[in-house]
Amino acid sequence: MESMETAGDTAAGGTAAGEAAADEGLRRRPDAGVLTGVCAGLGRYTGTDPVLWRVAFCLTGLSALVGVLLYVGAWLAMRDAQGGPAMAEQLLNRRVPARTVPTLLAAALAVATALSLVGGVAWGTLVLAAPLVLGLLTAHGRGVVLQKEFRALPSLLRRHAPPPSAPEPEPGPAYYNPAQPWAQAPAGPIDLAVLGGGAPGGAVPPGAAEDAGAGAGGGTGATADNTADTGTGTGARDAPGCPEKRRPRRKRARGARLLPFAFWAAVAAAGGFMLATGDFSLAALVGPQTGPLYLGSVAVIIGLALVAGAWVGDPRGLAVVGVLVAGLLVAASAADITGLRFGEAEWRPRTVAEAQRPFELTGGSAAIDLTGMELEPGEEVAVRAKVGFGGMEVVVPPEARVRVHGTSAFGEIRVDESMRSGPRLDVRETMEPGAADGAAGDAPLLDVTLSSYVGDLEVRREKA
Repeated sequence: MESMETAGDTAAGGTAAGEAAADEGLRRRPDAGVLTGVCAGLGRYTGTDPVLWRVAFCLTGLSALVGVLLYVGAWLAMRDAQGGPAMAEQLLNRRVPARTVPTLLAAALAVATALSLVGGVAWGTLVLAAPLVLGLLTAHGRGVVLQKEFRALPSLLRRHAPPPSAPEPEPGPAYYNPAQPWAQAPAGPIDLAVLGGGAPGGAVPPGAAEDAGAGAGGGTGATADNTADTGTGTGARDAPGCPEKRRPRRKRARGARLLPFAFWAAVAAAGGFMLATGDFSLAALVGPQTGPLYLGSVAVIIGLALVAGAWVGDPRGLAVVGVLVAGLLVAASAADITGLRFGEAEWRPRTVAEAQRPFELTGGSAAIDLTGMELEPGEEVAVRAKVGFGGMEVVVPPEARVRVHGTSAFGEIRVDESMRSGPRLDVRETMEPGAADGAAGDAPLLDVTLSSYVGDLEVRREKA
């Protein structure tokens, strides 16, 4: 009976020691991370590339900021680089086992994917389901029993073990000076290399051994004998506080490159999308309607290639392409990429119908010449123009009354002779026709509306 109790205590102690070792393995690593070291810590704990975690958080962040919430949750549950208690452990006053963090992330992502199905399947469902499926497949391929992990999650969360205490700072080394009495030596470990006549780290400066021998009463010979007996002495690798230097190991390429296969798979997916939509233009791939679906499928293709690269093939270059595709997916979801225009533009409308169409330029320099239009007396024409970043110049005929409304987040707006500059500009001016151009009441009216984020806007009369 006593032996059974002893065996039970030994098994419990072994389990606790194993869990403690696992908890020590999951830490945030800001020195190897981009923001807070969460992805670097998860990558090292799970034995995967941290880039995969970054892509997963960014991709799921496109759907109602789910990835941002998951990242914050992981940051709260992970301990710092020194092994101090996590924020969640301090708030709950209990230990959070390290193995529960990836399981909680998978469970939360599964719940978010299920909620996205309410109202039908949308592109957000694909964005959430792709990292979830790839992550579960990768964990299963690495020998993780998913059913066991999810079943053990409630029991692990119900534990009331106290959180770990913050690590105490280690005392700094105090090196022995042979000329200083022992009673005045500061507290801390003694560097034996100095006692042996060497400097900290194993390097022996000139004259140090002689000084140590004179201070210790002729002990240089004994020190030399002791060093000879040990064979290697106190080298840089054996000195206290000096870590062993390891040479970085280069990863060898295994098999064929997977990037060309992913490229041709993306090309095939592009052809399928164009055939399905009946649109054989760029709008079918990056437009606001079908662009997120296509780019999401390309992200899934790259993710599958990365997972396959863990066993066969060479996955080099896939992570960089995946980050670029994720950024393009964000841009396609936020704006119409096909409507972006950059460079220089010049418009010369000849009819009222041509002048009433919107003039838009994303970035660059634009010019609108309205002097070529044939305007009837008393006719009113509305002109709308927008430049996101850059400058725009509008030339109006001298016989027209011009009503100008210009807005700019930051820049300069000049209307004839008046000028305003600075942030949040909202200018309303009216330019009257000259007295020699006819009666003011019969003059045609040009209603010009200009807008810009950052740029210079100018409306002026045609020069004689």
